[in-house]
Amino acid sequence: MIAIVLDFGGTNIKLGIAREGRMLAGSRLAAYSGSGLLPRLNAAREAVLDLLARTSLTTADCGGVAIALPGIVDPVRRTLLSINEKYADATGFAFEQWARESFGLRLEMENDARAALLGETAYGIARGETNAVLMTFGTGIGTAALMNGRIVRGRHYQAGILGGHMATDAYGEICTCGNVGCLEAQASHWSLPAWLVKQDGYRDSALAGVSDIGYRSVVEASAANDPFAVRAMRHLLVHWSAGIVNLIHAYDPDLVVLSGGLMKSRELVVPELSRLVRERAWTPWGDIRIAASRDPDSSVLLGLSHLLERSDGHDAI
Repeated sequence: MIAIVLDFGGTNIKLGIAREGRMLAGSRLAAYSGSGLLPRLNAAREAVLDLLARTSLTTADCGGVAIALPGIVDPVRRTLLSINEKYADATGFAFEQWARESFGLRLEMENDARAALLGETAYGIARGETNAVLMTFGTGIGTAALMNGRIVRGRHYQAGILGGHMATDAYGEICTCGNVGCLEAQASHWSLPAWLVKQDGYRDSALAGVSDIGYRSVVEASAANDPFAVRAMRHLLVHWSAGIVNLIHAYDPDLVVLSGGLMKSRELVVPELSRLVRERAWTPWGDIRIAASRDPDSSVLLGLSHLLERSDGHDAI
């Protein structure tokens, strides 16, 4: 089946044409998520039609459209139930009607981290796994879980995906979700700049001169042995590992998949992160396996394609 797939991320909108685990074409648009999702739908539609033209395809050649969003998604009614700040205008929007009017095709929807995990277990680093969790490091920190071969959604569709909002410091920062000490509030890409500038030694560090500070700048400065960056990196690793241990204790996986933009620095991050997780996780059955996605940029899109192809698209717990 040829699938039209759209991943509405906080920074970029990724679009693609996929078939049987392979991307036939892809592109991306700036998200401007602070201004909402609905104003970007027309640009997304035009970008999809351009991709179809580039691959000598039409909507008649496609079996459906699938959309991923970074919020609580109802995949049965194909709607966004709740989202934290970005894309708030899309809550309750009739995406199914938009897909029909724009492309004349059926629609599937899913949370972006769940779609990424589906992509990894269908085609990626977790292929064939039946018990796995995923943590993806983007603007925020997304998570998902697969148990006994079934994606975890829960009664209200929020099970598995709120790992970024499990507390890793009960006395920590107030999160945008209203909780205190969430992993996102302590160690996400969006919360990092505000945390750094409040720390002693920041003004004398290599990071003080960085205009667009984020994960990559901290990782690189730490690798260059800047003392402040080394301490900041330790802070991140401690919180990330605590978040992963939370997932392990909650969902009992055999494998942890790490994904997102941070994995571009996997050689500098994953070994120490894995060591901390194994040191702290209670797994009397054996060692938890931890692996980085081979292609974080396409896992969500391929997961969406798989969701359309599955005959049991709503088989979940």
